[in-house]
Amino acid sequence: MIARSLKAKILVFAVFFIGIATGVLIANFYESRVTGTPTDVANNGERAQRARRDVNRFRDYLGLNPTQREQMDKIMEETRGEFRQLREETQPRFQAIEMESRNKVRAILNDEQLQKYDEFRRNITEKRREREQRQRPNK
Repeated sequence: MIARSLKAKILVFAVFFIGIATGVLIANFYESRVTGTPTDVANNGERAQRARRDVNRFRDYLGLNPTQREQMDKIMEETRGEFRQLREETQPRFQAIEMESRNKVRAILNDEQLQKYDEFRRNITEKRREREQRQRPNK
């Protein structure tokens, strides 16, 4: 009886914890990917610096010797290139799906809603361009 009660309490706690974790992840995703607010405040240099720091911590944690560090750098650079290539290959399909979705949404809106929707989309596009310019000042 006590074991059953304990299992029930643990289950309730686990479900509660998973709910909180999911909420935090969704909120973070929404802020960083949809609204493009707090997370995009850090400029590209800060992100690169943070990434280098994290990689160095990882290397230290693993106790890599200089040869292993070089090998890991090479692997990571190759992987980065592969991800970049994959993004370039899939971007047109992603954009086509995105455009199709937007057209479907536009088709169900009345004139007033359509104006609001178009304004909303323009604002998002403008924010995305500003964020990209801050992240890539050379381009």
